[in-house]
Amino acid sequence: MIRIRSALAALGLFLAQPGFAAEPPPAVPAPRIAVAAQPLATPARAPSDIARLALNKTTEILLPAPVRDIVVGNPDVVDALVRSPTQVLLAARGVGQTDVTFFDATGTVMRRIAVDVHVDAEALKAVLAQVLPDETRIRVSGVGDSIYLAGTVKSDVAVVNARSLARRFVKDDANVVNLLRVSAEQQVMLQVKVAEMQKTVLKELGVGLSGPIARMGDQVANIATASTIGLTQSASQLFGTVSVTGISSLVASLSALERQGLIRTLVEPNLTAVSGETANLLAGGEFPIPVAEDLGKISIEFKQFGVLLNFTPVVLDPGRISLKMQSEVSAIDSSLTVTLSSTQIPGLSVRRASSTVEMPSGGSIMIAGLLQNDITSTLSGMPGLMDVPVLGALFKSTSFQRKETELVVIVSAYVVQPLEKPGLALPTDGFAPSSDLDRILLNRLQETYLSGRAGAAVAPELQGPVGYIVQ
Repeated sequence: MIRIRSALAALGLFLAQPGFAAEPPPAVPAPRIAVAAQPLATPARAPSDIARLALNKTTEILLPAPVRDIVVGNPDVVDALVRSPTQVLLAARGVGQTDVTFFDATGTVMRRIAVDVHVDAEALKAVLAQVLPDETRIRVSGVGDSIYLAGTVKSDVAVVNARSLARRFVKDDANVVNLLRVSAEQQVMLQVKVAEMQKTVLKELGVGLSGPIARMGDQVANIATASTIGLTQSASQLFGTVSVTGISSLVASLSALERQGLIRTLVEPNLTAVSGETANLLAGGEFPIPVAEDLGKISIEFKQFGVLLNFTPVVLDPGRISLKMQSEVSAIDSSLTVTLSSTQIPGLSVRRASSTVEMPSGGSIMIAGLLQNDITSTLSGMPGLMDVPVLGALFKSTSFQRKETELVVIVSAYVVQPLEKPGLALPTDGFAPSSDLDRILLNRLQETYLSGRAGAAVAPELQGPVGYIVQ
């Protein structure tokens, strides 16, 4: 444009010199060059860019030149939609990673984009803001097909609810990474009372016969044959002899027994655990069991018995507790013994209960109750003789056994806080062993101090029950 204007100005000066026409020619307007209006393209990015997309979302890509070919590494992850030669939309179809390459008219790579499609974390943030408006410190991020929850919340209920909502955005529970923490950890103390009563009644009455009864009649008869009969033989020789052996060793015993038994079991374990964690307790023991291995080797494993308690508390609100509990009461029972390769393996009688309950802090609930009544009655005697009226009672015996078992499990839960050390008391506080004089003459097992002295006992003697005291 500048060159055209300069040429026109020089031509005007040349024509204005003397010798040319007196009247100057009319001025010729400068020609105009029409330029088509085009949208301004965004500055070209680096040859390889990174784009993070949420699932089912789109993003716009502007190219510096018309595109001829588009190559998508994994069409299941992202799809390319061409709106114009220089405008392309990328739509996220599935979770994963891929790359998209753009070629111009000459076949040169003008742009390459690495696309990372992840779970829509923004949608989860919006849902959490509506459902849990008071929990403003929850951070949500999506990486691949997983969702990460981080930050602090006010209660365990918020942790459970946030995790349940995040589960709706993923395919599996393992894809929810829960890093939430409760700002104030709450602890739960559980008091369990396991009470069991066993009553046994046994009655036996009868006559028992013992001895080699099976030998009776080993030589029942020895009858002479026809070829041995003579005219001078006696009757005994003619008809044979009958003899019974072993009857002298037969013993009869009179059995009359009546027995009653009573067993009382009371266990009161106390456990404390942080809300959401699991605590367990075993009050009992272990017994060995042989286990066969390869090449004929025998190893020993130990089986637990006694009172076994597992519980997981969750503080829902201040003052309310959700409790998942498993309790088991077992004892070694000789009647369940199994003999294997001349080795006797004892069995266990087990009473087990599992339950999930909700209760207020300080409340109690009975989670299990078992009433079992076993009756065993037997009649034994000598066949034939035991059926004789009146006298048949001398050849039979009866046995009657009845066993009643009643089991109750009561649970009490408390939301507790740690105490200062001066506020704790032990059952051994103030205890001092007695002297020989107190033990022999006064029958004292501990020495008594006056009130106010160092180490003075709270009471002059040990008192029970001793354990935890909850106000």
